[in-house]
Amino acid sequence: MKSSRVIVFGVAAVAGGLAWLVAGNLSAPPPAPEVVAEAPSVPSTRILVARYDLTIGERLNEASMEWQDWPAANVAQAFISEDTNPDAMREYDQGIVTAPIYAGEPIRSPIIATAGRGFMSAILPSGRRAVSVRVEAEARAAGFILPNDRIDVILTRVERGSSRDGGDLFSSETILQNVRVLAIDQTFEERDGEKFVSGEIATLELSPGEAELIALANEMGELSLSLRSIADLEDGDGGIDGDVERRLRGGGGGEGGAVRLIRFGIQGG
Repeated sequence: MKSSRVIVFGVAAVAGGLAWLVAGNLSAPPPAPEVVAEAPSVPSTRILVARYDLTIGERLNEASMEWQDWPAANVAQAFISEDTNPDAMREYDQGIVTAPIYAGEPIRSPIIATAGRGFMSAILPSGRRAVSVRVEAEARAAGFILPNDRIDVILTRVERGSSRDGGDLFSSETILQNVRVLAIDQTFEERDGEKFVSGEIATLELSPGEAELIALANEMGELSLSLRSIADLEDGDGGIDGDVERRLRGGGGGEGGAVRLIRFGIQGG
């Protein structure tokens, strides 16, 4: 076979292949356009939520609240909606939180004690009493005790001229244990250009009997607060030690109990 015929056959074969490819592309149906389904529109409203975690006894302010979009079908009756109460941030400003609220959680009106509803009575359990005592700043764990912490109450008193040599005797003992702190009132002062905490009022949650005892102890000497570890909160309900109560109500030092006596700066028995 001559080379010219081979060339002709090769060109014809290539042309046929190209024609077949073109015919296949023309006969194939065009690709279907991609359809993107739109998400159904969900009606929403704005409700009041916490910006950060809020603990029991903490006061609300504009920095701790914000409006957030919420599905309208999931808005509970206790939620605070902007549609029904657009002035809620101003209304609940300085309200007291009576149950923990976590960041992003809706603020519910039943757990916020506002003016006119009784701040302290709203967070006080049934049968308990709120008692306020004055405690110097250096006697309450250097300002680290906060609302809802648990503390022990220590009474320190002096008995003038009671030692055998006529000197003063100082005694210190724990009179209440595992007491819940409801509030701490801080007073800041400035002297010679330096700011410091001068004195504070601690409001404690007590039983009626404990309230009577701490009122008596407050007249007998100075009270100090000892902060308890969070790991010790489950160690019983605390309360009044019977021997301590009898000594305090009897007015004497008594025997037994953890009593530390100091004579002229020297610890004794």
